[in-house]
Amino acid sequence: MKVYLVVHNLFYETVEKGKQVARNVIDNDTNRSVFIQNLRNEMNQFRYDGINIDMENLFLTDRDSFSLMIKKLSDALHRDGRAVTVSVPANTGDARANPWSPWFDYGKLSLFADRLMIMTYDEHNPRTTPGSTASVDWTEATIRFALKQGVPPAKILLGIAGYGWDWDTTANKAFYSSYALLMGQKTKYKAKIIWDSRSQTPYFGYIDEKNHSHQAWFEDSYSLKFKLNLVEKYNLQGIGIWRLGLEDPKYWTAIPGEIRVKK
Repeated sequence: MKVYLVVHNLFYETVEKGKQVARNVIDNDTNRSVFIQNLRNEMNQFRYDGINIDMENLFLTDRDSFSLMIKKLSDALHRDGRAVTVSVPANTGDARANPWSPWFDYGKLSLFADRLMIMTYDEHNPRTTPGSTASVDWTEATIRFALKQGVPPAKILLGIAGYGWDWDTTANKAFYSSYALLMGQKTKYKAKIIWDSRSQTPYFGYIDEKNHSHQAWFEDSYSLKFKLNLVEKYNLQGIGIWRLGLEDPKYWTAIPGEIRVKK
């Protein structure tokens, strides 16, 4: 089992702080060099096999600086025999793109990194109306866009959600939930799961004890199969799941049943 170090700029209290932290690292030659050396030291100390850079919500003007940082990081870590992967927001090239996606130059990043982990989830989220975490058509559109940007299929890891969103449509709020938590809500409120044939994902509705209406959309082992079919259709390198522990336990029988897993 290969173990990768994940590096991100997420600060839960504010997204603006994360943007500035990223800028301080990638826009300054000295800071960038220190950052890369610190990562090398960390990886050598703990003998990581590779790294995943998950910097999100950058300043748009830092797009090229981020690509340059990934180039320099990849040059350094490849000399150490380490792999470099970069998580990038889903981009369809149209209005359905993640609002953070223009910050990332797919083509350039794929020249330097070993893999791009495309975060093909959160098609619907707290900023949108209730809907699928990742419809099959939207997921395929993100793959097509990446290929048009020159990303080789062998460098694409398709992002798979292990979770769902529970919208309280009365209060106009959405809650990030694991599969287990959602199944608990389904049982508690005696809800019936409905299959949405357009998105190829399941959902259910219920009324809570406050008399609030809810819609819960999620991924399960059946909806997963439609994404895995895309991995085979486009001959992608594989998948990346966000995150372990949130998913339907049956994922682990569905995956080897649908895609060729290389030992």
